[in-house]
Amino acid sequence: MSNMFTSRNPAGVAVGQTAAIFGVLAAGAVNAHMSGLAAMRQARESNNSNVLRYQLNIAIDRAQQLCDVAVEQASEIEQLKAENARLKAASATYLAAARRKAAA
Repeated sequence: MSNMFTSRNPAGVAVGQTAAIFGVLAAGAVNAHMSGLAAMRQARESNNSNVLRYQLNIAIDRAQQLCDVAVEQASEIEQLKAENARLKAASATYLAAARRKAAA
């Protein structure tokens, strides 16, 4: 690179040096901008991941609650079926006794 003080075209040398400096600065600015965009995308993905993890935990908790309710209801249904069978047997016994009394 020539020195602008010793060159026959000092204005051209100054323009060339200035262009080189601005080129390096522009490349640095573009690099910084791209790094900022990448960091922003990473932060957004991390935030989205945290939101999805939270929603998944809520869904798992709700599913566990529904499973617990279903188990309780299944147990209650079995108890009610047993009570229904007992009441049917008692009803049949009372009906038979009432028919015997009516026939006598």
